Amino acid sequence: MTPAAPPMPVYVVNLPRDSERMQRMASQLDALGLPFERIDAVLGRALGDAERAAIYDAQRNRRLFHDPLVPGEIGCYASHLKAWQRLVDDRLADAALVLEDDVLLRPSLVPVLQAVAALPPRWDMVKLIGRDRESPWRTWPLAEGVKLIRYRRVPSLTSAYIVSRAGATKLLACRKPFFRPIDTDLRHWWECDLRVYGTQPYPVAHGPDAAHSSIGRRELTDAFGHRWRKVRDQWRYSVGAWRANRQLRDDDPFSAT
Repeated sequence: MTPAAPPMPVYVVNLPRDSERMQRMASQLDALGLPFERIDAVLGRALGDAERAAIYDAQRNRRLFHDPLVPGEIGCYASHLKAWQRLVDDRLADAALVLEDDVLLRPSLVPVLQAVAALPPRWDMVKLIGRDRESPWRTWPLAEGVKLIRYRRVPSLTSAYIVSRAGATKLLACRKPFFRPIDTDLRHWWECDLRVYGTQPYPVAHGPDAAHSSIGRRELTDAFGHRWRKVRDQWRYSVGAWRANRQLRDDDPFSAT
């Protein structure tokens, strides 16, 4: 019997040097019957000045975010930009699953992909990894034992999500060049008119490599000015999320599905 075609392409973001991670991801995807395409991740510190300036707005970062991005964060964002562009360029696909190379895939992933692919096109992104406990704004049945949720506050994790072609187009137009880390930007979904949902429970979890980031770590600082800017950004986020959620209070795009 010929296996069923996957409901959408699968992109795995991976640095060439991280071959062991790629092997673990390939084994998991093969076990689930999901063919995939490797997206060559961007090493931030290898970018030249002109390449970095084309994708990262350092001036807006200084004005609007509390930390300059480290090279690894720039490379991580650039890698996701490549995945979004790949989907937009693939004229046959309406959505894609984007995975970083440090996750564990649960058996529920395949039925979740199938269920999301069958939804009406009223979403831009469905996050497949997040906090252990979510307090959703609203829920809808999605697959057996799985709900589609609308977040009160979108979680920051970006290692597994489904993005629609429309969502990828919005993100490329809105976030190139970027000035915040990708996880922070996706939490500010209203700035790009992005319709972000999640699942409960999640079909993807942290893998053994999740505690050892390939993108590098930023140095911690206790400077008063830095702390003040961080509090300012958190307040702006909370106000923005509250306003955006309030506008969607009566929106119910999936009740008829």
